[in-house]
This record gives sequence, C-alpha cells and structure tokens, in this order.
Amino acid sequence: MIKEWYIQLLILILVWLILTLLKKRFFRKQLKNFKRLDVMNLFLLVSIHFLSQDVIGLSIIPFLICGLSAYGLIMTILYALMEGQILYKKFLIKFWRVADILFLGTYCVLLIFKVVSFFN
Repeated sequence: MIKEWYIQLLILILVWLILTLLKKRFFRKQLKNFKRLDVMNLFLLVSIHFLSQDVIGLSIIPFLICGLSAYGLIMTILYALMEGQILYKKFLIKFWRVADILFLGTYCVLLIFKVVSFFN
C-alpha cells in the first residue's frame, strides 16, 4: 500500500500540513528556526526508495548517501583550508540544507517519471 506513488504523495502532503499546523498553532515562539523540510527528509527517503525501485528497478539511496558523503568530505577540506578551522554548526546547517535540496529534487524527478509512465 505504501509502495504506491499516490499514497506516498498523500502521506507527504499530510505530514507537511501537520507540521505547518503544529508550528503555527503551538510552537510559534519556541521553533523560530524550525524548517519542515528538515523533518520531511525521513519521509522523502522512504518515498525515494520505493519510487526508484519502481521506476528504475533499484534503490538509489546508496548513491545519494555516497554523493552526500563526498560533498561533506569536500566541504570539510575546503573549510579547513580556507578558514583554518571547521565550524560545526555552520557545516551541519549547510550540509543539511544541501541534503534537503538533493532529496526533494530527487523525489520530484522520480515522481515526474512515475506520473509520466503511469499515464503512458
């Protein structure tokens, strides 16, 4: 049931709406820097796994993790060379934002491929 792309999309939309409601209604002052997409990464990873298996026949999660690891390594080396030190908070925020964009972009591309193949 969760392997179907439209169920995954509905779950993602529902989680997004719940997080938006919680942030605006209950945790307005406490969570000023809270980004809904940061929480959505877990759900996006599960959806990417099932969609990639359905669209191309294998999971692309290991390739995404390998790419993120290479990006983190390069970013660490550049911080060490340019600034002389590694600022963990700055590093982790930038790294997580890139992971957000990568996971969301991958999910959107896979979803487009699945929808196009669904209607053909």
